[in-house]
Amino acid sequence: MPTVNMNYSYSSGISPTLPVEGYMQRHALKNVEPNLGYMKDAQMIEQPKNNGKIVQFFRYTELPAVTIPLYEGVTPDGQQLTETAFSVMTKNYGGWMAYTDELDLWHIDKKTKAIAERLTRQARLSIDTVGRDAICAGLNVMYAGANTSRGTIASTDILTYAIIKKVVRNLKIKGAQPFADGYYHGKISHETYYDLTNDTHWDDANKYQNKTREEKYLLGTIYKVKFYEVDNPKVFKAQTYLYGTTSSLDGANLSPCYNATTRTLTVSCTTMTSDLARQLTGMLVDVDYYKSTTHYKTPMCIERITWDSTYAYIQFRWTPGTTVTDEWTYAQSVKILPTGGGSGGTTPVHATLIYGQDAFGMVKLGGKGKPNIRIIVKPLGSSGDQDPLNQRGSIGWKVPFFCAAVIQDDFICRIEHGVSA
Repeated sequence: MPTVNMNYSYSSGISPTLPVEGYMQRHALKNVEPNLGYMKDAQMIEQPKNNGKIVQFFRYTELPAVTIPLYEGVTPDGQQLTETAFSVMTKNYGGWMAYTDELDLWHIDKKTKAIAERLTRQARLSIDTVGRDAICAGLNVMYAGANTSRGTIASTDILTYAIIKKVVRNLKIKGAQPFADGYYHGKISHETYYDLTNDTHWDDANKYQNKTREEKYLLGTIYKVKFYEVDNPKVFKAQTYLYGTTSSLDGANLSPCYNATTRTLTVSCTTMTSDLARQLTGMLVDVDYYKSTTHYKTPMCIERITWDSTYAYIQFRWTPGTTVTDEWTYAQSVKILPTGGGSGGTTPVHATLIYGQDAFGMVKLGGKGKPNIRIIVKPLGSSGDQDPLNQRGSIGWKVPFFCAAVIQDDFICRIEHGVSA
C-alpha cells in the first residue's frame, strides 16, 4: 500500500472515506433540505434512473360532482383519473473550496467545521434560490393596488389585507385545498413582514404563550393564510439582458411564428447552444407585443428549447388565449424580453406567494439509496503531476439532476407589490 502523505493512505488509486467527507455528508443531509424556505410544502419526487436530464411532473383534474342517483341494480360506468404530464429539465449545481496540506482531514477541528458550515449554507442558498425562481415562474399573478402589470407598481403599492382576501377567494374557487392545519401558506420577505405587521388584521404568532403553536419560520396569519419568512425573497428588478449581452429574442419573420398546438414560438437565433438552452429553460420571461397601437407584455415560462442553424424553437409551459396569439405572427410584433421591475423598471417589485396543497414540486435531495446532494473530497496528491508535492486538495458539494416546478398554476398565486422604504 503506497503512502500518499502522513495523514492517510490509499490503494489502487482510490482513497478511503475521509472523516471530513462523512461529517460533511451527514451535515449537508441534515441541514440543507429541511431548511429550504421556499421548498417547504413541495411535492417530492425521486430522480428516476436512466431517465436522462428530463423528469415529469403530473397535474391531476378533480372529479366532478355526481348528481345523477344510482339506478336500482345498475352499476354506473367507472371513472378515470385525468392527468396532464409536463417535462422539466434537471440541472446540476455545485461549488467547492480548496485546502492546503496544513489542513488535517483526519480531524474535525474548528477549520473543517467552518468549511462544512459555509459550503452547506451555500448549497442550501443555491438550491433554495433555484427552487424559488422556479415556483415564482407561475403564471397565476395579481398586482397590488390598481396595477395591471409589474411595470407600473410603485413602492406605495404594498401588500394589503384586501388583496390577500382576493387571492384566497380565487384559490378556493379554483379548488386549491388548504393544508392539514386549515390554512393556505405564504412566503414573504423581511420588508413585506414589516408592512404586514402594521395591518390591523395581522395575527402575530409570537404573542401566543402556547409554544406548541409555533412553527419554524412562522411569522403570523391573515385571513386563513399562514405566512413564513424567507431569507432570499424573489425581487423583480430592472434587467438589461435576457442572457449575456443579448437583450431580446425576436420572433421569426414567418407566418405564423407561433404554433398554438405545440405552444412553440419560433425566434431568429443562430447562436443557440446546449448550455444556453439549459440556462433559459424554466426562466420566466416577458413576451412583448403590440395589438394595433397598444403595447402588451405577457409573462411566460419557458419549458423547452430546440434549435437548428437558423431558428430556435421556444416551447412555453402555458398557452395564451387566441386573441393574444393572433398578434404573434411576424418578427416586428413579438419579442422575448427579460422581466423587469416596477414604475417603468426602476422600482424593485417583491413577490409574495400564497398557495395550497400540491401547488409545486421538486426533486428530492435525500431519501432512499444514494442521496442527491453529495460531498466530494479530493485529497492531497489526487491531482497527480498537477500537485507533485501533495499540497492541494478540494472539498465541494454537488446536487446533480435537480429541478423544481409549479405543478398546478391555479393552486399558487404570486402577488407582485412594492414595499415601504
